[in-house]
Amino acid sequence: MGLIMFLVGKHGVKDKIKRDLGNYDYIVGTIEVYFYRVPVAYNATFSSITYSYIVNNVKYVNNYDAMFYKLPYSPNVNDKFVVVYNKNDPQKSILLGDYPIKTEEDFNVFLKKYKNVKLKF
Repeated sequence: MGLIMFLVGKHGVKDKIKRDLGNYDYIVGTIEVYFYRVPVAYNATFSSITYSYIVNNVKYVNNYDAMFYKLPYSPNVNDKFVVVYNKNDPQKSILLGDYPIKTEEDFNVFLKKYKNVKLKF
């Protein structure tokens, strides 16, 4: 029963991301806090991440846990990743942990490859 609830919840979160992001764009975000926690026995605690990004000179900070979102593998504070945000409501966003940004060119390469491709969440 718990597994069914988890899978239904996960599907619901993906639908929520699609609705929240709507008309989206990309920006580079920075890891503020990364907390890794291994579940211990029945204690289902999960890793979490806090990241920030700047849109129109306003700094936004978001966080989420690993229960429903894929976190980057072992990021450090100040590591940079691509963030997808809602153009009309920039507070709504998700960090794309599979797309680290080491240089300005990394972000340009990402944009060339994905700017006109609809992402699947």
